[in-house]
Formats: sequence, structure tokens, C-alpha cells
Amino acid sequence: MSRQKIKQPRYVFWTSGWDSTYMVIKLLRDGYTVQPIYIINPKRKSRHHELLALQSLSRLISQRIKTGELLPYQTFDLRTVKTDPAITQAFTNIMDQLPEGQRPLGYQYCYLANFAKQHPEFPVIGIGLERALSPDQCACSAIIRQFGQLTPDHRIAESSSPDLITLLGRFDFPVIDTTEVEMAKNIKSWGYEDIMQHIWFCHKPIKGVQCGFCNPCSSKIIGQMDFLLPPSALSRYHKIQHFEQRHGKIAKKLLGLFYRFRGHWILT
Repeated sequence: MSRQKIKQPRYVFWTSGWDSTYMVIKLLRDGYTVQPIYIINPKRKSRHHELLALQSLSRLISQRIKTGELLPYQTFDLRTVKTDPAITQAFTNIMDQLPEGQRPLGYQYCYLANFAKQHPEFPVIGIGLERALSPDQCACSAIIRQFGQLTPDHRIAESSSPDLITLLGRFDFPVIDTTEVEMAKNIKSWGYEDIMQHIWFCHKPIKGVQCGFCNPCSSKIIGQMDFLLPPSALSRYHKIQHFEQRHGKIAKKLLGLFYRFRGHWILT
């Protein structure tokens, strides 16, 4: 693709996490004008960390990458997003068909689909999903493979399940052909490792740092991206996994709740 700047915006959800930040960088390197969207969820404990990260990332990326244009990110309040019954039903249908024990799809895809339907000014919105090595690493990537397929431009194909089309049909997935390990190699070769140090992905931080055992943290460790987490988070992850092996899932959950309640980790 030509490095000439493409003025027609590519709309993307940017959470400040690894995959969505990589997506923004990749699109800018390909010459696109990128319009990021961030949905503020008042109940999301990590939202302040994410917004601070977006500020730092926006400044650094705009300074360093000149092949495309990064527009200021737009924020929307989740409380203004209306629920569409058809989208809720499609989500429920997909969840009901998952094999027992498979990691479920996060409910955020419901409100993202509702947001997209409510905002036709964004005809297609990009979501930063990696090529997952297992269903445990990225539930959405696994579900796309199970219930449909993608077009060459990374949209949900018309031959896919009607429920998948209803839920994800307004999105595209620009980096879904790339694993996180491959992303890391590209980031290193492009010289943007310092930029990626400013990302944020943990849903429930403990004392201002990544917890190590929420879904995004666990996915990073499973996907060989553990260098993104501090030693305290890695220690919590391995202790909780060991605790589950010895005492079961309920005990694992209780230990996680205890870590969050105390705000620090006690097993030394």
C-alpha cells in the first residue's frame, strides 16, 4: 500500500491495551487517518488508568508516526448506549452454544454492538483482536472461527451465523491475522517498544499496577507476553494457578477476591 496519507477515517475502538494500540500504530503506518473511540464505563475500575494511557500514547504516537494522521480520540458515556433486544438475543444464543468449559465472550461486545447501531456516523469500527493461539487467549477470535468466517477485508462474512452477524457485523478486525508474539516482533523492528510501555490492559489493578489474574492479564501471560507485567502481578498469577490446582476453582476465586480486598499479596 502507498504511504500517501488516506484522508477517509478508519474508526477504531481504542482501549489503550496492547492489541488496540498495535492496531492504531499499524493503520497509521499504512497511511490511514485514524479516529479512535473510547467508551467510558463508570463501573470499569481501570478507566482512569486507560484514559491516562491514551493521553500519553496519543502524544507519543503523533510525534513519532507521520505516515498517517491520528485524530483526537472521542469519548462516549456507556450510560447513553441503548440496549437493542436483537443484539442481546444474538449474544445469548452464541453463549448457549459454547462447549462446556470454554471461556465465554465478554459482555462488552453487546454494548459495543449497541453503540455501533446507535451511531451510524461510524459505518465500520475496528476492534483490535489478535490471532489467538487458543480459545483461552481470546474468546472473541475463537467464537468468530466457530460461528463464521471473515472476508478478505476482515469483516464478518455473509455466510456466517446470523447471530454472529447481528453481534459483530458492524466491525472489522484489522490485526486478527497477527498473534501477539508477532505483534511484539513488529513493534521491536519498528522501534516502538518505548511507546508500548505506556499501554494499559488490566481490568482490576491492585495498588495502581496490573493484578496479574484478570482476563486480560492472564491472556498476556498465556500468550507469552508476560514481559508487560510487573513481578508482583506475575507472582500473583502463578500462586493463584497453583492454588486452583490444589484446591479448585472456587478456592481460586476466593483467593483472588482476598487479594483485591487487601490490596496487596500476602503469600511470600
